[in-house]
Amino acid sequence: MRKIEIALIVPFVVAILAGCGGNKVLKEPEPFATDEPLATASDPHLTVSLDWVIIRNGPGTWVKNAGWDEYLLRIRNQSTQPVRLTHLFIVDSLDTRIEPLSGRKQLIKGSKETSRRYKKSGIKIKAGAGRATLRTAGLTAGGAALGAAAAGGGWATAGAIVGGGLVLAPILAVGGVMRGSNNSKVSEAIELRHTEIPLELAANGEIRLDVFFPIAPSPKSLEIKYENGSGDYGLVVEIGGKLDGLHIVAPAE
Repeated sequence: MRKIEIALIVPFVVAILAGCGGNKVLKEPEPFATDEPLATASDPHLTVSLDWVIIRNGPGTWVKNAGWDEYLLRIRNQSTQPVRLTHLFIVDSLDTRIEPLSGRKQLIKGSKETSRRYKKSGIKIKAGAGRATLRTAGLTAGGAALGAAAAGGGWATAGAIVGGGLVLAPILAVGGVMRGSNNSKVSEAIELRHTEIPLELAANGEIRLDVFFPIAPSPKSLEIKYENGSGDYGLVVEIGGKLDGLHIVAPAE
């Protein structure tokens, strides 16, 4: 009877411990490169630069096992009148427009929806897959490796979580509290870092944006919609050449 009880309990404990991993703010962010943007586009009013994309456990990451993408942008208003940024989208490889979100649970839910959508199309995806293409893009851009806090400039940075020991009894209570605490810290950090849109950009001004999206597999472009005193406009930044294959699981040879 004792052996049967142990056989039933051990897998249960392992499952609980595995679930405690979740998301966790790292003590030190992974280094990444930002000397030159990954992609840039301009029109008579704006210049938009994509400096970096922080993906699951990739360069620049500050959280363990993120289920979302974080785009670091710079937008310069080169006109003599204020501009209002109204919408921002990422267009993925299935031509779906993905909107930014600022909630951890919303981001994870959106990424799961993306996974289902790609599965129906016969394409296997996984957050962080194909990250080598991003490293290559960074090297191509000529960037030197920097820490997120140092390179970010105007970007917010998250603090570290204070860790604690894991006591097996009571496993349910301790495990639940630890994961809840980690997830709460991550949620707070996302809200702190995320740039809300719409927003105003002063004449001849420049801003840095830190924007979170559900994962966008092999993204094609970044779309910005804005308005000023003379009308409504749109600007497209082509990013497919730098991020082709991102989050796409390569077929086995």
